[in-house]
Order: sequence, then structure tokens, then C-alpha cells
Amino acid sequence: MNEYLEQFVKNKFLKPGKALDLGAGKFFDVACLNQLGWKAFGVDIKTRVNLEKPYLSPRRPFDLVYSNYVIQKLKKPEQLIKTAYQNLKPKGWLFIHSFDKSDKNGNSKIDKKQLSGLLVNNGFVGVQCKVFNFYDNELGHKHWHKILEVTAYKE
Repeated sequence: MNEYLEQFVKNKFLKPGKALDLGAGKFFDVACLNQLGWKAFGVDIKTRVNLEKPYLSPRRPFDLVYSNYVIQKLKKPEQLIKTAYQNLKPKGWLFIHSFDKSDKNGNSKIDKKQLSGLLVNNGFVGVQCKVFNFYDNELGHKHWHKILEVTAYKE
């Protein structure tokens, strides 16, 4: 599981809730959250969900919507933000990890200021953004990344 997502969940939630992974990929984080007692669901191109378009889950509302390393790939990143907002319950949290624009290995066009602005313009409050260095130790990678982490909640 994304260790930063795991820490965020432990810090923000007293008990497991419902979570939605936007761009779930191999559904690893979904499986890990389910093992922690959450009711976690994921959507991806494999589940025929195009995150460039609006998506309303039939299981909404969620306590947590998160997305790891997806938003930087989208032509319309604002659509992912709108989708997250529409699927969250009031007081629900958003967690996003992306490669920052300054990352030489992540091919991202999004930065802290842009993503923060998208969140505020779409109704999120308590927006927190940080960029940090992370060493990607996976086989075939072995390099540093500049990670953009953004959290916010729906009032």
C-alpha cells in the first residue's frame, strides 16, 4: 500500500469507512484498505471508467477518495477533482499523489500551485500541498522522484 496513504488514513480516521480509488491500476491499495476493515472500491480504465469524464459511483458517498499517480496523465485534470468532490460525503477527505512538474522522471505537467487552485476552485477546503523527494527502488527504476502530495476535504 502507498505508505503515505496508509499514514494519512491512520491520522485522519478513527475507524474504517468507505473509500474510492480513482485510477486503481492493479487495485493493490483497494485490497490493502479492505484488509484494514475499509469498504474500498476502485475504478480504472479496466473497469470501463474514463476519468477524463464525470463519474458518479453508485456506492457514493465516500469518506475518502484518493488517487495515486493518475492526475498527471490526464488531459483534463480538473475532471478528476470534480469527480472526487461529487463522490465525497461532507467532511470527506481527498488524498492525491502525483509526480510534480519539477520531477525529471515523472513526465508531469502539474505542480503544487495548479493543483491547489483546482481544488479550491472546485469547493475543497483545508488544502495542504507538499513536494518531497522519494527514491523509487522498484526493479528497473532506481531513481529519485519529486512527489506532489495534496490533501483536502469537502465541507
